[in-house]
Amino acid sequence: MPGSLLAMLGSAFPMSVSAASPSGANAEQPLVQTESGPVRGTLHDGIAVFTTIPYAAPPVGPLRFRPPQRHTPWTGILDATRESPACPQSKPSAIGKLSAEEDCLYLNIWAPAGRVDGKQPVMVWIHGSGVSGYGDSPYFGGLQLARDNGVVFVTINYRLGLLGSLVSTSLDASDRTHLSGDYWLLDQQAALRWVNRNIARFGGDPATITVLGESAGGASVLALLASPRSKGLFQRAIVESEGDGEPVVRSTGPNGGGNEEWRSAPQLLSRADAQHYTHDVVLPAVGCAQAKDVAACLRAAPVSAFLGPSNTYMRVENPGLLPQDPFDAFQSGHFNRVPVLIGSNAEEGHFMSARLEKSLGRRLNADDYRADVTAHWPNPAKVLELYPVERFSSPAAADSRLVTDLGFACPADLARRYLGRFTQVYGYEFSEPDPVQKEPLPSITELPNAPYHTSEESYVFDSDDGYAPLSGRGETLSITIRGYWAAFARTGDPNGEQRPTWLRFGAHNPVILELQSNPRMSGGFAGEHNCRGLEAAGLIGVMTK
Repeated sequence: MPGSLLAMLGSAFPMSVSAASPSGANAEQPLVQTESGPVRGTLHDGIAVFTTIPYAAPPVGPLRFRPPQRHTPWTGILDATRESPACPQSKPSAIGKLSAEEDCLYLNIWAPAGRVDGKQPVMVWIHGSGVSGYGDSPYFGGLQLARDNGVVFVTINYRLGLLGSLVSTSLDASDRTHLSGDYWLLDQQAALRWVNRNIARFGGDPATITVLGESAGGASVLALLASPRSKGLFQRAIVESEGDGEPVVRSTGPNGGGNEEWRSAPQLLSRADAQHYTHDVVLPAVGCAQAKDVAACLRAAPVSAFLGPSNTYMRVENPGLLPQDPFDAFQSGHFNRVPVLIGSNAEEGHFMSARLEKSLGRRLNADDYRADVTAHWPNPAKVLELYPVERFSSPAAADSRLVTDLGFACPADLARRYLGRFTQVYGYEFSEPDPVQKEPLPSITELPNAPYHTSEESYVFDSDDGYAPLSGRGETLSITIRGYWAAFARTGDPNGEQRPTWLRFGAHNPVILELQSNPRMSGGFAGEHNCRGLEAAGLIGVMTK
């Protein structure tokens, strides 16, 4: 089974060596003693790399659909050089791979080998999607950030899809100390607790931890900010392109229908609606609809039963864990008040619109666009009034602009305005023309290359779609972006090292940095994305139909 421990390599392990340095006694095989046992990594270009370190017990059998538990200690040396398994997912993707392996709660560490004083800033990356991806994907290699920017970089796995979010009263603890759902968030908090307890042994400073993520990973960062159980687990937050292209307000039902209330992003479902989805859709799909003991049936069902058409990723209200929608928490000030750097990309929607065309096998036409708006957005008549297809060069361009504004740009603007009342906030828009892409658009689309969803990740991780380091102008911009990110992780302020000045976002100075080869401050973001108009129309924020 992936994640199994190595047999003991000797009867006597010199514990003092592992506690002394990430490079240990063998510089080519760095050795570190964690709280659960010793781990042996590898040295690459001056960076100690450790993969597949368990941060929690395997969530299998009776531990499926339960909060993560501490991992059992080991006495032998754990081989931390293997590729990590991915949590169960039904198909390969740019960030993920086909997997049915539930033993998947692992993390990976890149640490400067010569810096062992426990004072380096720590960055913990949460990947996106919510239904695919894994922390050890080459998409998210931390080598350059560790080597060039002096940070200890950590990536994590967390439970995905229904296995990470299913809600059922049958799974709730009888004493109500734990309510089902949001296992993805519990996993992320467990990983952060592990980092707090162990990262000094890898040279990292547990008092200087930045949590960061993109897309659904960005939404996870917002949830971590809003969760009372995250208090003290991190000191900064970076949010890249929060969301998944969904509207900032939507019906509380899993499929966008049923209830009268619209909620603000990141679209927390009520427990009643999540339970309704489980009862009507999930239980029949996994063969547990008639079970006398539903919890036992759900824990015994094969992994494949949860990876079919009913598989989805839900963020659900959960008293004590996620008691209110993060945007409501930000508006009221009831969140973990740490410095936040948050932004989006100028043409986020190209990514989703082009993939919609790929799924159709043809380019969007006007009828496709109107049908998509009607199926997926609140108040479609108002949306079509504000984003008529005739105003754009093509139906795909109309769809892309709609997704960009309502799904990403204006939620980011709203978050900045709410957060900025209580904490230090820096905003950005990634706007590099013709950027390097990790995920090029499918050939079927006529949409041009642009700074769309995922584009900034090429520069954050300094790699292209073949995972080769960037060169020329791309390399220069990557150095700039990684410099901003690392400075923010170190001090809570992205400025320094002669980079263009990045001003704080504020109510009286709502400026963001245009993040491109020639970075510059801009005050026109909300106007360019029609955020105030969308808010006035009731399409952004909390509202009632």
